[in-house]
Amino acid sequence: MDFSEPEEATQIKRALDDFIEQEVTPLENKHPEFLGEDYERHIVDEDNYQVPAYRDVIEQIRKKSAEAGFYAMGMPEAVGGGGIDVLTQSIVTEYLSNRPPGFHTAITSGAGGPTPILLACDDAQREAYLNPLMDGDITTCFALTEPAHGSDPQYMDATAEKDGDEWVINANKYWISNGPYADFAMVFARTSGEDGEYEGISCFLVDRDNPGYEVAKVHRTMGLTPGAQAELRFDDCRVGEDKVLGEIDRGFQTAMNWIGAGRIKIAASAVGSSQYLLDLATDYARDRETFGKPIGHRQGVSFQLADLATDIEQVRQLYRYAAWKIDSGKRARKEESMAKLRGAQLNNDAADVAMQVYGGAGFMKDTPIERQYRSARVLRIFEGTDEIQKRTIARELI
Repeated sequence: MDFSEPEEATQIKRALDDFIEQEVTPLENKHPEFLGEDYERHIVDEDNYQVPAYRDVIEQIRKKSAEAGFYAMGMPEAVGGGGIDVLTQSIVTEYLSNRPPGFHTAITSGAGGPTPILLACDDAQREAYLNPLMDGDITTCFALTEPAHGSDPQYMDATAEKDGDEWVINANKYWISNGPYADFAMVFARTSGEDGEYEGISCFLVDRDNPGYEVAKVHRTMGLTPGAQAELRFDDCRVGEDKVLGEIDRGFQTAMNWIGAGRIKIAASAVGSSQYLLDLATDYARDRETFGKPIGHRQGVSFQLADLATDIEQVRQLYRYAAWKIDSGKRARKEESMAKLRGAQLNNDAADVAMQVYGGAGFMKDTPIERQYRSARVLRIFEGTDEIQKRTIARELI
């Protein structure tokens, strides 16, 4: 069994280092207000929308990343992407996450960029939506979750009813990443069947300027970049047949086909962030002295670091194994959920250990640990809660 890193991943990491040095770091130096202790106050306005200066920075990086070939590197070459496999994507995700908070998060497409679900676009939809997304000219959002339905989206209240040549959408979508800024939304609504059925849910491409499309509220969240999630409402929002993505009544199945790879990348990101926290804590434990010697020489501290290092390596191998199974065409539902479950727990544990090692210093905003502590918590909720992952694992076993 070969545990070596794919050569392509190594090459991409080197290229990313150069890109960050040339394109990202100068913007970070120019806008320290968006990364410092009071970053939340500077990033958003009084309505919690991200301010134009911040949006401009993100847009600059997005477009330069698209030109350099990083932005859509996980998409197939046939649509202009890099065509890299899930394992390589995950390793690169870990690498980008193993660094302090910065603008590098805009390099890869994330919630606002192209995702495999859009491979279901027909030729006209590719021209209008997918191609501009690939170039970084526009952004999108994935409008699935609702106020009463997150882990059970197949019970969604959103409906789309046929009226002549149009579909009339009525929906209320919650916690939609990139919702405040998306040029169009991928909106999921029931078009037939009964509550709880996976069949009968369709996906529609809805332009932001469509009458009935409203950004109802920009959410205030813990730990995440402020101003990035929103409540979207669609009131008698009319779209033509040409806005149906893929097959009618089959939108949910189309979406679920790529959710697993997304969970693996969450695990990879958690490993990278946890490694960053471990390195911070280890360096601090070497330098900080109490009672005449470094605290790292005391078992109460060193054993915490040893446990964390072991957990990081376990999750690293787990997510890479899950990615390898997907790339090999094997069923990996159980391993995807295992990696996401353990990765989310790992990142929370890593933030807690780092803060405990730092003590009062870790609780201060002049170190990145308290921000990481707040950011880690959401990993146990989005893209499937811990409980959903356990249910999936149990079903695969039984």
